[in-house]
Amino acid sequence: MYNDQNGTIDLEAYRTAKEARNMEITLFWQRSNYFLVLSTAIAAGFFSLRDGNFALPLAGFGFVVGILWMAVNLGSKFWQSRWEHRLHVAEKRLRPDMDLFSASWDTVKDDVRQSFRFRRGGRVKRFYNRMVLLKPSVTFMMTLLSLAFVVFWSILIFVTIFQGRGAYK
Repeated sequence: MYNDQNGTIDLEAYRTAKEARNMEITLFWQRSNYFLVLSTAIAAGFFSLRDGNFALPLAGFGFVVGILWMAVNLGSKFWQSRWEHRLHVAEKRLRPDMDLFSASWDTVKDDVRQSFRFRRGGRVKRFYNRMVLLKPSVTFMMTLLSLAFVVFWSILIFVTIFQGRGAYK
């Protein structure tokens, strides 16, 4: 990356990477919301059917939607990670001591711990703070939810086929 005397080119690259990363996060949630609503609508249709003729096609469609949702989540996380790494690299070039995207895990956890010092609370709050420090990934949790829908639809496909052969009749 070319760097003029004032660092304006590096700074502009940093801003661009930050905007791209933020856009990827926004798109991740928009896409996830779309797939969650679609999956819920398919499930509502599946469970409200009186006629079993459409149960298997709906379950199959739900399965495909679940696979697509999971793939979209993984693709979104790929690009988010890419831009976060570029931010890390650009930050180290601009200001090695900045520690925003390039901070060590220990620094990040210490920052979060220090933020808790401004809050008061009893046992519940202390438990909550300890859970926050585990840093569950929200994108990972949403990807697990999409996987849960894939498993859910797989089970419903199996049950629908099994019931269709007279096993439960």
